[in-house]
Amino acid sequence: MRAFLHTLNTWLLGTERHQRMRVKMTLIALYGYVVSTALLFYGMDIDLVNPRHGWWLIAYIWTGVPVFYLLVRTGWASRLGNPSLDLHQSLYALVAILGAYVITGPVRNSVLMLMCLVLVFGMFTMSARQVMLMGLLFVCCLGSVQTIMVLANPGAFDVRIEVVKFILAACTLPAVSAVSIYVSQVRARLIEQKEELAHALAMLQDIASRDELTRLVNRRHMQERVTQEADRQLRSNEAFCLALIDLDHFKRINDLHGHAMGDMVLKEFARLALEGCRKTDVLARWGGEEFLMLMPAETLDGAQAALQRIREHLDTSMALSPGLSGLQVTFSAGLTDHPAGEPLHETLERADRALYTAKEGGRNRTVVTPAMGNGATSPPFADLAHL
Repeated sequence: MRAFLHTLNTWLLGTERHQRMRVKMTLIALYGYVVSTALLFYGMDIDLVNPRHGWWLIAYIWTGVPVFYLLVRTGWASRLGNPSLDLHQSLYALVAILGAYVITGPVRNSVLMLMCLVLVFGMFTMSARQVMLMGLLFVCCLGSVQTIMVLANPGAFDVRIEVVKFILAACTLPAVSAVSIYVSQVRARLIEQKEELAHALAMLQDIASRDELTRLVNRRHMQERVTQEADRQLRSNEAFCLALIDLDHFKRINDLHGHAMGDMVLKEFARLALEGCRKTDVLARWGGEEFLMLMPAETLDGAQAALQRIREHLDTSMALSPGLSGLQVTFSAGLTDHPAGEPLHETLERADRALYTAKEGGRNRTVVTPAMGNGATSPPFADLAHL
């Protein structure tokens, strides 16, 4: 039974959160139409409402109700530029209310309360301007309908009573509209504040996860990202590689050209390295002039080729970068793979040892140290293709 109700609920409302809310509001309006239709049937049964007029109004109501529901439920309303068709539904209800006012005889005064319901409904769905428009439009339409009724059948209507009704409606509806406008404005401010908070949160998350100078992800975020990749590896059994990258002779650049030039080199390296990365690769500033590169679902051969592409791109582009005065920048790298289940600190230590070997071997090279079973490692070997 529960599964059936869940299926029915999904079928009626959909699965997307915002769409479900819009459909729910449309179904609340449907409740009002059901009650109004039942009262019309009762009025026709006791000869309070002319059956011909009653059937025309019922036909009008139930022509529009399923159309609005289907437009909102199927998402066609979004394609028309208004996902919930709030104003359109309110205008449709306005016509129905005025029609009921004309045909319900001595109980027509009670019909006017339905307009207050529409305005209250609008405070949660329409803008303040739209609520004001609806209130003014109803007062104007009510006055026009009363005038036509008196002129068409002066013997059946007392002008004085109609004037009193109009004045009461003209005084009451603006007050209801004012409350609805206030609630609508509060709702709009809350939505705006929610968006501002979401933007501020996104900025804080960006600040917390990115290096301020290079705009690469920072060490903390990279640690989380590598941990996630290791957890994913346990499920998918897909290998991944890590490379520690260190800019060669960076201290010399700072000493000879100043720290401003050093900062520029770091930023330009980060930009060019990202251009050489795949979309799935993650490059982080690990500390100082040291970077860590995560290459998911990659073999050592593929990772080695990726580093070589970055090196070649750096060789051809760094010296051409504005403000670097033809400065040539190279890097050394230690590359390793991560076997499933190995502690991450051991993988990083292996990459660090490979990086040390690369620097000891003359720099501007990549040393690859593959992982072996039971935590052992094979002897390192160097990528010398770039020399």
